[in-house]
Amino acid sequence: MSTIFRILIAALILLPTAVFAAADDWRVVKATDQVKYTVDRTNWQDLRPGEVVPNRAWVSTGPRGRVQLARGVESITFQPNTLAAICTNESAAMKTQIYQQVGSLDLEIEKRSQPHTTVQTPYFAAVVKGTIFHVTADRTKASVAVDRGLVQVTSFASGQRSNVAPGQSATVDKKAGMTVAGRLSKPEITSVAPSVAQIPAVGTTKLAGATAEAKSSSSATSKTTNANDDDSSSNGKSNGNSSSNGNSGNGTSGGNGNSGGNGNNGNGNGHSDDSGNSGNGNGNSGNGNGNGNSGKGDNNGGGNGNGGGHGKGKDK
Repeated sequence: MSTIFRILIAALILLPTAVFAAADDWRVVKATDQVKYTVDRTNWQDLRPGEVVPNRAWVSTGPRGRVQLARGVESITFQPNTLAAICTNESAAMKTQIYQQVGSLDLEIEKRSQPHTTVQTPYFAAVVKGTIFHVTADRTKASVAVDRGLVQVTSFASGQRSNVAPGQSATVDKKAGMTVAGRLSKPEITSVAPSVAQIPAVGTTKLAGATAEAKSSSSATSKTTNANDDDSSSNGKSNGNSSSNGNSGNGTSGGNGNSGGNGNNGNGNGHSDDSGNSGNGNGNSGNGNGNGNSGKGDNNGGGNGNGGGHGKGKDK
């Protein structure tokens, strides 16, 4: 008798631990065909009623697939064409993280003294404060509608936040940011620091928020480069690519210098690389060859009139 008594006592001691462990598992309550799961995103297995969904496993439903998972009083229903994972970490402040990449989820989460569940979509994070709500995500946006309780929605890229109450909804578009709606009133939107999503939308590897930061950085770099190019260009632009007609033997090359010549119909083709320089002006006017220097004037245009000089040549 004493041995049996000891065994019963040991069983009673261990029973709460076993029940507690089972209570943390998400079990399949209902499932149709076209419901599978994977722990490595490569090998997929069928998911059937009564089975336990492995922690951090991804669950996928096909066009006609539906599955309802339960954990104690909480439940999550996957609608058709949905892909999501449930990760539980009892040591973390937010014990349950649901990563919903695409599709629709209907959730009923137990209200506790501290929020313990978050739904991560490609465009926002929804902190659940005990509620019944619905989350939908696709390639370009994600939305949440609340039936009971409160959900705090934070948009990653646009840095917006809203507390969504029963009868209200919030949508985050990758281009337009957050918009809200409500049957009686709209929830307020406040500004917060932008952040980066933890999962990408279907069809891309880019994370919301990270894309905006990259664009911002690229834009700033582009502006700096263009400014430098403008400075460089302004230092090397010609102020006169005109040809001069030396009808009195005075062929004027581009720029402010005059290439002198003694012949008629002389053409001074001075190409200036900077302000006031008659750069490489080959003014073949009659018998004279002007190299960017005026006939009798003094052109301090930097050698042969190649950029860097600001002097003017004057005929005397």
